Amino acid sequence: MKQTRKWLSLLTVSTMLLVTACSGSDNSGTESPSPAGTGGDAGQTAKTPTIKIYVPDLSKAVPTGNLLQDPTVKYMVEKSGVNLDINFLPNANYVDQLKLKFAAGEFPDVFMGFGLTQGDGALDNGLVMPLNDLIEQYGPNLKKNIPQYAWDAVTINGQIMGIPEPSNTPSSRLFYVRKDWMDAVGVTQVPKTSDELLEMFRKFRDGDPNKNGKKDEIAFTMREKFSWTGDMIWGMWGISPYEGIELNGEIVPGFVHPNMKKGLAFMQTMYKEGLLDSEFLVNSSSIWKQKIASGQAGSWGFTPQGGYEYHKVVQDGLPGVAVDVITIPTPRGTGYDGPVGSVIFPVNKTYLVMKSAKDPAAVVKFFDWLFSEEGQIFSELGVKGINYAEENGNYFYRESSEQEHKTEWRALFKMHAYNEKSFNARYSGIQREKMQAAIDISNKEGLTSLTMGMPAVGQNLFNLYYEFHEPAARIIVEGAPVDETWDAFIKQWRANGGQELINEMTNWYNKNKKK
Repeated sequence: MKQTRKWLSLLTVSTMLLVTACSGSDNSGTESPSPAGTGGDAGQTAKTPTIKIYVPDLSKAVPTGNLLQDPTVKYMVEKSGVNLDINFLPNANYVDQLKLKFAAGEFPDVFMGFGLTQGDGALDNGLVMPLNDLIEQYGPNLKKNIPQYAWDAVTINGQIMGIPEPSNTPSSRLFYVRKDWMDAVGVTQVPKTSDELLEMFRKFRDGDPNKNGKKDEIAFTMREKFSWTGDMIWGMWGISPYEGIELNGEIVPGFVHPNMKKGLAFMQTMYKEGLLDSEFLVNSSSIWKQKIASGQAGSWGFTPQGGYEYHKVVQDGLPGVAVDVITIPTPRGTGYDGPVGSVIFPVNKTYLVMKSAKDPAAVVKFFDWLFSEEGQIFSELGVKGINYAEENGNYFYRESSEQEHKTEWRALFKMHAYNEKSFNARYSGIQREKMQAAIDISNKEGLTSLTMGMPAVGQNLFNLYYEFHEPAARIIVEGAPVDETWDAFIKQWRANGGQELINEMTNWYNKNKKK
C-alpha cells in the first residue's frame, strides 16, 4: 500500500511534466530531430556546447522535432551542460547507414559502435580521434569507473580510441544447472573439476531426477553447429574455439590449440555414455529452449544475463515443480591449471569521437557525466517523477513507465557496468538473487581473446573458422580417435589457408596489442 501511494504521487508529477512536453513528443514522424536548444529554447542554451551524435534507434519509439521538449533529453542537457543533437538511425541497418553517411562526408562529433571496428570504416580510415589527453583533462569519472580491461579493449598502440561501456558480466557464458536435480540424485557439492562434472551428469542420467519413471533425462544440451552454448565444455581447458590464443609464438584460433583435444575427448565420452543431447548437432534455438523449458535438460550453457531468465523459463514450463536453476563456476579440466570459462567480452558498446568533431572536449564531458553517480542513476532508472520515485535515498523504479513514456531508447546512454542502488531498485527477491549470482561468477572467470577488436578478415579466411565442425563431429559422434583425427585436420587446415589466417592474426596482434 505504501508503494502504491508513492506511485500515485509519482503519476501526478509525471502528468504535469507530460503536459509541458506533449507538443514535441509525437514519435510518428520521420523527420530528423532538431538539435536541443533550437526554436524557443535557443536563448537558454546559446552558450552551451553542442555535440552531434549518431546512434541506432534500438527499434524503439524515439523523440523527434525539438529534442529539448522531450523530458529525458532535456534532463541530460541540463545536468551534463552539453547540448545534444541526437540523430537516431534505423537499428536494422545501422552500420550500413553509418557507411553511407561517412561516404557522403556527413560526420557526427561522436557515434555509437559495438567495438572499435564494426565494418563502418571510420577507424580503419583514420577518422577517429585518440582520447588520452582529453580523458586525462576532462574525464575524472571515466578514469574512476572504467576498469582496465575495458580500456585495454579500446586501446591500440597506447592510444585510447573510444569511450567504452564496460561489461557488467565480462565472461560471456556460464554453466546453468538444475539444482533441484542435484538434490534429487544426491549431489551435495557443485562440481569443481571435469571429473566431478562427469559424475554429476551420470547421476542425472541414472537417477530419474525428473521423477517420471523414464530414463529420458538429457544431462547436458547444446545447440546446432557447435554454437556458443557448448563453449563451457572447451572452457574447462581454457579454450574458446573462435578466439585468438598464443601457441608457440603465433596467435591461433582456439580450436588449433592442443587443449581443444581435451574438450573433444570429454564430449566424446559424454556422447558415448548418453550424457550429451543426441541431437546437439541439429538443435535449433527454439528446440533447444523447449527441451530446457519442458524439464528434459539438467545442464546447459548460456549468457550471464539469463541468470534469472532460465530459472523462470523452467519454472513456467513446470508448474507445481520446485524448480531451482543455478549458475555455477566453470569446473577445471583434468590436467589443466590455467584460466577457465568462456571468452571475455570486455565492452558492450563504444562511443567513438571523430577527428572532425567541433568540440571534442564537450563530448568527453558529456560521457564523464554519464559515469557520475547522477548519470548512472539516470541512465538506468530514468527521470525522477517519470520513471522512478525516491524517498530517503531509496529508489522505487516502475518498469512499465519505460513503454508508457517511450523512454526505452535511454539504454543507449547507459555506460557504466554496475550500480548497486539502481540494480536493487530494478530487481528484487529471487530475481535479484539469481542475477547477482551470475554477475559474481562472470566477474571471477573468463578467457582473454588476443584478437578482440581485430578487423574482420576476408570471407575466404573467415570461412576457415568453421571448418573444425566436421572433424569434431566425427570424433564426438562417430568415435574417431582424437589425437590422430585432430592432428591430421590441423595439418591440412594450415596448408589449405589456415596458416594465412594465423599470419594475419599474429601480425595484427604484434602491431596493435603486443606489449
